[in-house]
Amino acid sequence: MSGSRLLRNSQPAGHWEDRELERHFLLMHIAATCPADARELSRRLARPVKSVQEDLKELMQQGVVHVHEGALRTSAAQRLLAGVEREELHAIHDQILSELESGQSPKAATLIALADSGCTRSSLLTALIKEAIKNPGNTGALGALTLVARARGISEIELDLLKAQECALQGESDDALALTDPLLTESDSGVAVTAAKLAAGIHVRENRLARASALYRHIGKEHIGHESAWAVLAALGQGKLDEARKWSATLPNENLTNQDAGLVDFARGISQSVENQGSEALDLLARSIASLAPLGSDVFLPESPAAIAALVAIHSGEPATAEVLLKRALETDLSGETGRNRHLLFLGWAQMTQGRLKQAETTLAKVSAPDDLNERDQLLHGSLRAGIARRQSDFATMREAWREIRSKTFGISLTLYDLLPVGELLVIAARLRDTDRTSMLLEQSTTLLAGLGNPPIWATPLHWHAIQAAFQAEKPDALLPHATALVQAGKQNKYAAILAQAGNTWLAVLRRDVDFDSVKASVEALADNGHVWDAARLAGQAALQHPEREGALAMMQLAREVSKDQAALTASTPKSSTLTRRETEVARLVLDGQGYRMIGEQLFISPKTVEHHVARIKNRLGAASRADLLEKLHDLFMRTAN
Repeated sequence: MSGSRLLRNSQPAGHWEDRELERHFLLMHIAATCPADARELSRRLARPVKSVQEDLKELMQQGVVHVHEGALRTSAAQRLLAGVEREELHAIHDQILSELESGQSPKAATLIALADSGCTRSSLLTALIKEAIKNPGNTGALGALTLVARARGISEIELDLLKAQECALQGESDDALALTDPLLTESDSGVAVTAAKLAAGIHVRENRLARASALYRHIGKEHIGHESAWAVLAALGQGKLDEARKWSATLPNENLTNQDAGLVDFARGISQSVENQGSEALDLLARSIASLAPLGSDVFLPESPAAIAALVAIHSGEPATAEVLLKRALETDLSGETGRNRHLLFLGWAQMTQGRLKQAETTLAKVSAPDDLNERDQLLHGSLRAGIARRQSDFATMREAWREIRSKTFGISLTLYDLLPVGELLVIAARLRDTDRTSMLLEQSTTLLAGLGNPPIWATPLHWHAIQAAFQAEKPDALLPHATALVQAGKQNKYAAILAQAGNTWLAVLRRDVDFDSVKASVEALADNGHVWDAARLAGQAALQHPEREGALAMMQLAREVSKDQAALTASTPKSSTLTRRETEVARLVLDGQGYRMIGEQLFISPKTVEHHVARIKNRLGAASRADLLEKLHDLFMRTAN
């Protein structure tokens, strides 16, 4: 009598039936999913690990189960799958696919087994595409991908397009373009247009705006749809205002999805930043982030709306607002890994501008290695590193960063969105007496701005940095055109007016004409507009230039107070975290970056009432400024969410 029969005869019938059922389920999971080990099976079968291990040991001894390439397999797979009930097999598929959709990453063997067992779900197709991109030499995964694609009626051309879209999501731009290029001339116009939109978006992300614009023109206004938002971005980035206006006019009026609405707000926001004042531009860009943030990393965005919003905020003297918008983007994983690096770089920049250099260093350390960044973000990374070093008087690091980034500026096609790092490089090059390269960058930048009519929001920081560079180089004549430009911009832009006055005060200080009231006014205005480090430096230089000891001490005290105020704002705690229902509604919209008018329109109250609500919220939270309010609201809602 066999051992199995002796075991069957020695056990109650019900127990034996249960054991047979357990064995059946175990073998079905191995046949349909090729799990890695007993622990994986234990989790899926809801059985103790030891019990599963015992069954596996016996089945291996019988030659029914074996291990191959790190996965459990059964020689009875074909027979089991042929005889299983469809509902039972679908239940196993559902279990594995739910793991996929929750973010778990089954091994390639499991994905292949799912395909071989007849699963054709879209989530499996996506997982196999990711596996094929990650491991192009895995022929088993490629075969499984082809099998699932054919079962779903997807042609080889359409599959290449899906692969390209996944490459774009993963930040593999070269691989994505290698797949889209042959599709641009496809006879299937739908495939060709989709491929062209994707390729153009990739060129936007890589800062190749001229190539992106050429593709958008090739697509044409009749096919571009909401992608015209990126065409607007590309045109403005090159200083082509008329072209941007034409693309803006093609934006669809109907926005059926959050993504559509977010893209329209994004295009209008970036256009407003060039053609009008910053407050409305920032409102629209913040609204775009609110619409697109829930999409996280699941949708390919050529540029992060949060990055552009942060640029506009920093260019408008509101680095604290930039911080709030960037932190929200990081929390939602907006634009995936590429977006994460860009958000961290601008977050570090906002912190550096406000004089929080240690925080800026910590943030910069979280960014991927420079060699893993594209050229656009390498420029930003190097400029941020050098800028932090300059403010810390770390000349060795500043020189090293400058040498690294200097070589990367050759052949670069500057865009509107690179002016912030270019401005910092102007000051660093002047400090190191190496201005040959930056004089060309400054010329390119001023030409680009002139093409857009010298918009104050985008031109103001560049002129401010150019003035600082002239101070560093001890060339007062070099600052005159930039000082004049700031004064002109100041007629319609408050931030430009503040910087123009500060520049005038600084020049007077360097000429030893130190007036305490003028210096104090400029120092406080700079600090209130996010330039805490510059404010402290102005006060410090005034102390050095003051002819009398008493006046010099007063200036030194002013410098200390500015730095101390920033530290106090960072460390202060709210008086009370309790807000009324209406105050909470207002607070959330303030945190979204929206202005009083737009908040009032959404809540059906007047802008003046919104202003009163904000005043009460500031009082409840003990916020000393708008920047402090935004930081405290962010912390408050994060604690509530947790």
